[in-house]
Amino acid sequence: MRHGETEWNRTRRAQGHADVPLNDEGRAQALEAARELADVDVAAVYSSDLSRAVDTATPIADKHGLEIRIDPRLREIDQGEWEGVHVDEIKARWPELWGPARHWCPRPGGESPDEVRVRALAALRDVVRRHPDDTVVVVGHGGTIRWVGAVALGLDQRGSARMHGLANGGIMSVEARIDDGRLVLENLARLDGGPTAADDPND
Repeated sequence: MRHGETEWNRTRRAQGHADVPLNDEGRAQALEAARELADVDVAAVYSSDLSRAVDTATPIADKHGLEIRIDPRLREIDQGEWEGVHVDEIKARWPELWGPARHWCPRPGGESPDEVRVRALAALRDVVRRHPDDTVVVVGHGGTIRWVGAVALGLDQRGSARMHGLANGGIMSVEARIDDGRLVLENLARLDGGPTAADDPND
């Protein structure tokens, strides 16, 4: 699940590791997700350590009587010099790094999408080892979810630019297993029934 909306989401500022809290809409999205998942047999709830993810995970965990397990490896990409900057300014100052390129190019002074993918997959591998036959909720961030989801679709970093971005409060499901020590992700689906791979609608 992607965390609920923040004011920086609403005003289109790059968040990265900035600990921006949920706004009223984001809190409503978290409650709605808890209602959507109320009848699912959830064994554990994991979250990035950023408050917008933790506060999205909290109503879900509460509904199932679970404690949230925090893992910083599930964080959003470190946006470096982009943090707090409006999307339009990023496009103007770094045109060669925006557009589809933002899904495979490193952020100036920050992380690359590949670094995010590697750390997030390592976190998910540990989750699957702990819960090989369970349903688990993992609350993270838009970029992190995209680059992990691309793996489930067999797409490389450049191919991840084709994915349909997950909106704030959106949920995807994926089947995961460990096969010869390797994490295998497959059967990715959006709970809203939308496409998982298409031309990226985000500009």
